[in-house]
Amino acid sequence: MKLLYLTAAAILLTLLSGCERETSADAPITVLGYTLGSPQREDNIKKLHIPRISYVPDKVNEPHLLMEVTNQIISEFTKEQTYEVVPTAEEADGELRVQLVDLNFRPTQFVDKTVNANAAGVATAFRAIVYANITMYEYQDGEPVAIWSRNRVRGKYDLLTTDDISQTRHQAILLACSDLAQHICEQAVERW
Repeated sequence: MKLLYLTAAAILLTLLSGCERETSADAPITVLGYTLGSPQREDNIKKLHIPRISYVPDKVNEPHLLMEVTNQIISEFTKEQTYEVVPTAEEADGELRVQLVDLNFRPTQFVDKTVNANAAGVATAFRAIVYANITMYEYQDGEPVAIWSRNRVRGKYDLLTTDDISQTRHQAILLACSDLAQHICEQAVERW
């Protein structure tokens, strides 16, 4: 029992001696070189505007997706709550611009001829992958200044299907875009 008290006291002394605290109540605590608490962002953005995304026409033949994907991204940022998402650039401190740069929808699994000789080679599983370039702008003196960017952020979705592929293709692409929206939000708020 004495050993337990001595160990606890030693740990407490170690933590207290290696602990640094800034005067602000919101400041993170540093213990033995590790920072506890929310990561500190490198920007001064509190209100974020996310305009309708754009796309590369030669690579993405789904222009009808743009509003749906924009809404998915806004939804992710709204749930995450690091930034307050605002509808216009005039209200914002910063802006996140997203451009879909590539979209792939390919079969990944086929019917084996030993299982069904008549359906051999028919696709039964597909993968939808979308890529986007993202850039965060901070408004400085009313002008947007790029503060960071990421190229080819990826979202993907795998599906098994025996249904009409034209109907499930659109749904799989939307789900891949939902995954992309999550990755975009992570890139923006978890920058260390």
